[in-house]
Amino acid sequence: MRFRDKVLASNIILLSIALGILGYIMIRQNFSLALESLKEQALLQNNLVQSNVEYELLDIMNSDVSVAQISSAIPEIGTRVHSGMMTMDETIFIYFNEQLLFQGGNDTPPDDTLFDKLTLGTKHVLLEKEKNFYQMYVTSKNVIHDTNLYVVTKTDVTSAYTLMHKQIRFFKMGLFFVLVLCSLLMFVISRMLTRPLEQLHLVANRLSDGDYQARAEIKTKDEIGELAKSFNLMACSINEHIDTLTAMIKQKEQFVADFTHEMKTPMTSIIGYADMLRSKELTKERQVLAANYIFSEGKRLEIMSRKLFDLIYLSQNEIPLKKLSVTRLFEEVTQSVSPMLTAKGLTLSTTLSPFYISGDIELLKTVFINLIDNARKASKKDDIITITGQATDDCRYQICVTDNGIGMTKEDVKRVCDEFYMVDKSRTRREGGAGLGLSLVSIILERHHAEWFLESTLNQGTTVIITLLPWKEEQQ
Repeated sequence: MRFRDKVLASNIILLSIALGILGYIMIRQNFSLALESLKEQALLQNNLVQSNVEYELLDIMNSDVSVAQISSAIPEIGTRVHSGMMTMDETIFIYFNEQLLFQGGNDTPPDDTLFDKLTLGTKHVLLEKEKNFYQMYVTSKNVIHDTNLYVVTKTDVTSAYTLMHKQIRFFKMGLFFVLVLCSLLMFVISRMLTRPLEQLHLVANRLSDGDYQARAEIKTKDEIGELAKSFNLMACSINEHIDTLTAMIKQKEQFVADFTHEMKTPMTSIIGYADMLRSKELTKERQVLAANYIFSEGKRLEIMSRKLFDLIYLSQNEIPLKKLSVTRLFEEVTQSVSPMLTAKGLTLSTTLSPFYISGDIELLKTVFINLIDNARKASKKDDIITITGQATDDCRYQICVTDNGIGMTKEDVKRVCDEFYMVDKSRTRREGGAGLGLSLVSIILERHHAEWFLESTLNQGTTVIITLLPWKEEQQ
């Protein structure tokens, strides 16, 4: 069952119950008022009859008469009272000495229950249904010469019940037409209210079918409008995640392709030169040359495998950070890079203010050795590689590594952290690189919660700026 049909059915049921209860209360109230009005008229009529009968008996009771004489006078008195006061729908019954002495009309006399528990000065009202008519009996009691005198009036109150039945029939017809009209109106309103939900349903189906650009165009300023906004935000988030996953898949595919290619090149050289040494007679010079190729390519494979292992390890594990002196860190870095810088005729200039940072000395050494090595590959003989470091206003420590080498284009800067990406592949391989250095640098700095960015201009040089967190005593 559709939601709008549930809303429609629920509203019709509730409306029917509400109108039914309201109609019952109103009809019942009108009936009660009408019946009460007829009762008051019947009581008033009974009082008049009783008063007239007693007035007629005064002359007789003033003289010394017996009960038998009174009984014989009552029929005549009843006739005069009945002819003078009664309407066509009322009847008089007069009882004296426990006998019915007068009956106006041919109606059946009431039973003796009218007189049960009736006391002097009170009236007894009894409502009875006779065939298809409703009659109201009002009984009054008086005592004359120690004998009970009962005056009973009978009034037809069928009109109250007839009015009630007419009102019920009219109410049923009115209720039917009101429900039909309200049902049509509620159907139209429910369609208008649930149309945005249907649109959300259609958009959800489009999303499930792979159309991640689908959006709900709902502008209402209510809960459904808020739901539509949340739905669109969810769709945007899904689209972004899909794009991210797609990019990750492409990146992994590119990684596998690059890794395969990088493995293939040295392996081809190693297998080729090894086969040459195994199957051919070579001169000593050719043997040394082949062995050198095998050794250099094997070292490149070793470096590549070690850096790949570091990348995988760092991606899956947290690093315990310790208190680390910047001065000590760069003393060890300088010792490690001095031989390769000297071999190319480069100079390393360091200007560092003392500071304690939070980090792992071995991993940070890897960061700066990689950065200096990249600067070395990009620099010419007699160039200077500059490293400066100082505390910032927010109590962090900023280090800049600058060279005046060949620099990079903006496109190279965007991709320089991709695995196996090389700005100049021939130069990188010639220098023993594998295109993993800055990828490793990025992950290490990320694990140190450090910020870094790279600025480079083609043929002018490159600057890497790294901001490290300070050591805090509460980290102990």
